[in-house]
Amino acid sequence: MNIPTQFTDDSHYQNTIIKHSRRLVGYFNYGTDSQRMDFGSLQHRNKNGFADCSSLVWLVMKQAGYNVGQTAFSTPEMENDAKNAHQYFRQIHAKNVKPGDIVIVNVGTGYGPNGHTAIIDGSYHGKKTQIIEIGGIDPMGAVHRSTIAQSFQSLLKEGRITYARPTK
Repeated sequence: MNIPTQFTDDSHYQNTIIKHSRRLVGYFNYGTDSQRMDFGSLQHRNKNGFADCSSLVWLVMKQAGYNVGQTAFSTPEMENDAKNAHQYFRQIHAKNVKPGDIVIVNVGTGYGPNGHTAIIDGSYHGKKTQIIEIGGIDPMGAVHRSTIAQSFQSLLKEGRITYARPTK
């Protein structure tokens, strides 16, 4: 695994999504289907539980006080909402991306290995932008930091890149 060792210090960000996602670095195993929400309760997370990329975003938004319902969304649902309904996300232009925003990349239907999402964890620097995610570059590992280029590399050629801002 080729994860950079130097990341931007995000401890000064006031964004609640960053605060909650930063606390989850090192938590969870990657799990799909019925495992994707097996991370414990909102107040008492099971460090050895399971999440996937979109359920991690859902969990962090829920902890940060966003009204995201009771069931985690999928990357296709996230993309569709950002572009259309705006119930949870609003699509933004790359030049407006800031810490706490979300990146979603989908190919085709976007389900399974054809989609991925992560939380923006630094200033926007194109594909070098720092993120917090589960899956991606470390497909079975815990929540970690990476960059868009490293974690979305297989999807970037053909994928639809959507930047989204969570809505309250």
